Amino acid sequence: MLDRLASESVVAWYRHLLAREDSARAALAPYAGRVARFEAGLLTVSLAGQADGSLAAADGTPDVTVTLDPATLAGAWFDAGAVRRKMRIDGDTQFAQTLTEVLSRLRPDPAEDLSRLLGDAPAQRLVDAVGAALRQARDSAERLARQGAEFLSAEWPLVLGKAEFARFTQDVAELQERLGRVEAGVEALAAKRQARGG
Repeated sequence: MLDRLASESVVAWYRHLLAREDSARAALAPYAGRVARFEAGLLTVSLAGQADGSLAAADGTPDVTVTLDPATLAGAWFDAGAVRRKMRIDGDTQFAQTLTEVLSRLRPDPAEDLSRLLGDAPAQRLVDAVGAALRQARDSAERLARQGAEFLSAEWPLVLGKAEFARFTQDVAELQERLGRVEAGVEALAAKRQARGG
């Protein structure tokens, strides 16, 4: 029952986004009647392609199963490509590829949706204000993380900054190279000594 509710919710969201994307519906139309199941941990969402290129919740046997890593899915806001790199596809790979490409390109237009309630100008101002607040929050979080890392690396010598760590790894690589040359020299001397009979 929870899976059906999740499927219907996801379908409602994507039907809304697909309604204004003719090219996306055209790409999905050839897959009418095919069922895709997306599994992410305990959550399963099943979608069926429709003749008009939209989607519907599905219960049947899937033509393709796409398994997603829940941890990667949670980090998709920061690295959208990570989801694709870690997904596993079993079944109709062409359908899965088309579906995931189309769905990943769909973007909500909150200004358009809000304009029906508030009007065009107020909706755009609200969206701009929320966007600015989110950018400011992201910038503040990045500055805080950077300053925290600088503080820790300055106050606790055991915690290395990025530049110090890079220098350290370069020094280790140089030492390993020198050690390799020393070992080769020792082996050559041992071989000469043994060849002399000593």
